[in-house]
Formats: sequence, C-alpha cells, structure tokens
Amino acid sequence: MELESNPIQVIVMMTGGHQYELSLTADAPLLQELFQALSNRGNNGGKDVFKIANEEDGSCLYIPRDAIAAIATVPPIPVQSLNLQAPSRQPEPTPPPPQQLIESSIVQLDNFLKPAEYQELMETVFPQEGTASSGIQLPTPQSFELSREVLLHRVQMMLPDVLIQLGLEGFPLTAMEAENIPNHATEGQGISVDGNSPETALRVVNFCYFFYQTPKSFTGGELRVYDSQIVNNHLSIAQSYKTVEPRQNSIVFFLTSNAYEVLPVYPNSPAFGDRCFRVSGWMRRSG
Repeated sequence: MELESNPIQVIVMMTGGHQYELSLTADAPLLQELFQALSNRGNNGGKDVFKIANEEDGSCLYIPRDAIAAIATVPPIPVQSLNLQAPSRQPEPTPPPPQQLIESSIVQLDNFLKPAEYQELMETVFPQEGTASSGIQLPTPQSFELSREVLLHRVQMMLPDVLIQLGLEGFPLTAMEAENIPNHATEGQGISVDGNSPETALRVVNFCYFFYQTPKSFTGGELRVYDSQIVNNHLSIAQSYKTVEPRQNSIVFFLTSNAYEVLPVYPNSPAFGDRCFRVSGWMRRSG
C-alpha cells in the first residue's frame, strides 16, 4: 500500500515534556525515520541525532534519536505501511575469562615459645621492665642471636605437622632463615610476594612470629594472606584474602607463593613497648 502525499501534522513528543510540531507528507523519508527511531528506542545508544530543517526561517532542530518518546499524527497513518525495520540486536558483551580461585592455606599456632623461652625473649627486647621510653631499644643481631636460634629450633620441631596442614607433607625443606632482629615498624608492609627473585626462588614456606608486651597497647598489625587465581593460564593475586590476628606469642605459616600484606600498627602512645613486634622467616627447598 502506497501512502498518499497529503500533508500530515506530526507532533514529536520528547523526553522531558518537550514537543515539536511539523508538517510532512505521508511519503516523506523523515516521517519513516522518525517512526523507525521510535521503534528502535533504547537500541542505538543515543549516539545519532535527527536534523530537522525549518524551511520558513532556515533553522535546524537536532534531536537525539533516543529522546523521541512518542509521535502523534493528524490524520492517523497506518504504521505498518512504513515498512519499519526490526531493531538490530546489540552484540552480547564478551564474557570475562573464567577464573579458578586457589584459596590460601594458613596455619597459626598459639603459645609457640615455651614460657621460659618467651620470658628470655621479652627480657632481651625489653631489658628494663616497666620503662616507657620512646627511644629505639631493639637488640643487636648479636644480642638477639640466641632468641633467634630458639625460635628457629621450635619452627624445626613443628615443621612436620605444619607441612601436613599446608599440603606439603614430605616436601624436602633443607634450610631456614629468619630476620636478624624483630621488626617493629608501625607503617606496615604493602602487598608483597616472596620467592620471585633469583635470591629467594627456593623459598617455599613463610612464617611470621608475633609478640608484644601485655596488656596489648595497640590496634592493627593484622597479616593478610591473599588467595590466588588462574586467569588465561596465568597465576595472579586474587582480591580475596584471609586475615591473621597478631596474637601474643603466636606464629603463622603460609606458602611463599601467596601474596601477603601487613596492616599498619596504631600504638596507644609513642612508647617503644606499645608496638607490635614480629620476626619473619622462610623455609627453603634444595636447589
């Protein structure tokens, strides 16, 4: 059916309550474009605009296609006669690559050092009990050596059970290392991954031992051990993690392949004894 060429009064109603009136012949291409835009509303992303010329004053009206909310005509016209095209379907977004989450494993042991060992450690780090000096009183590597050796000996004793819980039963670990003096920094430590350099490539298990004076006089200091994920056959750090509370005289073990982070410590006062102390160490496999 062909449309007649009689003038049709067209009212284009737009979002926001605006409208525009114009006169078109029934076979005018603009009329079909207007109805096509109304039919496709929401499928063109609002990127295209109509240019409607006003022959009387030479002006032009530009209307975003998605702004057309309705069209009224006098007289009515059979819309099916306009041969409107079905809205083109937008391509489906590409799904993200599948991810395989590998949860981190941690083992935390409380009351790690025996009472006598723990007391000797505290006397080494805090030689003058009850002082609240803000000065740095950390022991030297020489004075801390005995406590360090005791700590590593206890790690060696607990190692078989720890490896079972970490899924490394029977794994050949041939050497251990630990920091020479306790770390008492309050700014924490950003996300780190050990074992990714030639010097640390043989590290398999990390441990972190916590201690501080009681009663506890700080907040923060938690250890976060991040999960891993496999994306496109590549291992990367996941956003999920496990949080380890820095409990007094406790030690935590986790795999070196896991990223970790130490949150800042907020002491109740500037006193040296109000901080959280930790000793980090690693267990190596044979090269």
